[in-house]
Amino acid sequence: MELKDLTIGQVLCDRLKTMAEEKAVEYEDVFYTWRELDDFSNKFAIELLDYGIEHNSHVAIWSKNNINWIITYLALAKIGAISILINPSYKEDELVKILEYSETEYVCYGECHTERNSKNIISSLKEKSIGRVKEYVSIEKGRFDQWGKSNETNKLTDANIERLKQIKHKVSPHHNASMVFTSGTTSMPKGVMLTHYQLMNVAGEAAQQMRWTKEDRMCIALPLFHCFGLSVGFFASLSKGFCIHLLPEVRTSYVLKCIDKYKITVLNGVPTMFLALLGNPERKNYDLSSLKSGIIAGSTVFREDYLKIQKELGFEKLQQSYGQTEASPSITFNNYDDSIDVKCASVGKVIPNVELKIISKEYENELQPYEVGEIVIKGYNVMQGYYKRPKENSKKISEDGWLHTDDIGYIDNEGNLYITGRKQEIIIRSGENISPREIEDVIMKYPSILQTKVFGVPAPIVQEEIAACVISSDEKFQIEALEEHLKKYLANYKVPKFIFTYKKFPLNSNGKINMQQLKEEIRLRINKEESL
Repeated sequence: MELKDLTIGQVLCDRLKTMAEEKAVEYEDVFYTWRELDDFSNKFAIELLDYGIEHNSHVAIWSKNNINWIITYLALAKIGAISILINPSYKEDELVKILEYSETEYVCYGECHTERNSKNIISSLKEKSIGRVKEYVSIEKGRFDQWGKSNETNKLTDANIERLKQIKHKVSPHHNASMVFTSGTTSMPKGVMLTHYQLMNVAGEAAQQMRWTKEDRMCIALPLFHCFGLSVGFFASLSKGFCIHLLPEVRTSYVLKCIDKYKITVLNGVPTMFLALLGNPERKNYDLSSLKSGIIAGSTVFREDYLKIQKELGFEKLQQSYGQTEASPSITFNNYDDSIDVKCASVGKVIPNVELKIISKEYENELQPYEVGEIVIKGYNVMQGYYKRPKENSKKISEDGWLHTDDIGYIDNEGNLYITGRKQEIIIRSGENISPREIEDVIMKYPSILQTKVFGVPAPIVQEEIAACVISSDEKFQIEALEEHLKKYLANYKVPKFIFTYKKFPLNSNGKINMQQLKEEIRLRINKEESL
């Protein structure tokens, strides 16, 4: 695909030229056309300017998937603000850390997946001084209803049209559009800086690889704050003009109903989501025959699981893909017409305009086919860098532009990539990257904890569950009390399913914790508990 020098706003304008009145988004059974997305986001862009938001302002979007999320994102992109995309599952402490780190100035908040109402959390934050935050802007349900769906109602004054036109001219394709977060080995997620150019070209490439057309209908259950849902979901639809059917969250009952009701042709997801669909006893009550294609990515899928998903859901074209947020996110795709034998095992070939090679971990020399080493890439999709993380940036991206993925694999003689592991001990649960260090930091704040180690253990459906091993000085230490402590400071998906107490951890001869032995002991303990 030829790379296009366009901003997100310019791509939307191009969409208006040929299909302004066609359906763009369905949410809660209400359809919005491309013209309505443009009109609504123009009007909100003017409101954001009135708040003081301008070119390069850092503006958080903290909300679950909904139409207001999309309108807000488009409005921010048009005026050149940098959208800070925050997980709606975050609780107050996590939210504060992200807002301070990202130097957020304005927070656009809506309904979130938290035990406390998002309004209550925002009310609490308003009473404090949080980093550089100046204003909290509601994008809750009904926020834009007063505009109606009439073009006359949404019409801007000539003065505001000129105002918007002037600020749009300041936005270039190579301007940072978003800060998207990824969890690494550090306790704090890192903000990945991605440009309009990167996001839109990767989205266009994904749509081309998958041969999607304006006739397709995509169900998006993946969260838009993640690069997977945003880029190869919403932006792919923006690139090709097909309608997306947006769900507030990943629930198999919602997905099944959506596929049946709207005759969905495209469904992307992490392996966990597809496996959960297979396990839903109500699946037989829905007609899924419209499904044609989809991307399965986000974490490793086992060969047997891929074959089961492809067969039972009837996908004609279920393509594996490999990527990471630091790569905007796509790196490889299965070829459209690859055999099932290739698709079930390989994540495909590197996309055009991007280079990929396998290097030895010790000497960083390029390896030959079938030799296992670290995967590194170079190209237009490589992030601008982690926000305010110069040391990590120098380690992650070499001086000559190669991104170290920290993943291990090999390529075959045809150029197909196979993932065999990862250098860092990131836990991947239901497609979410979870930092063990972040959880360990919270555990160590609990009274009497002397030492802790957190890691992932293999599990059906979700792929990995979180296990925590702790050493406490309190003879009356209670696991349940620690769990309650963790729930106060961590999103529910980060709270360990398994917590085990130790008097001392097994050590290597060099005095470090013997992780191989510790993991094996935990595996045996879990198996023993589950067999009782």
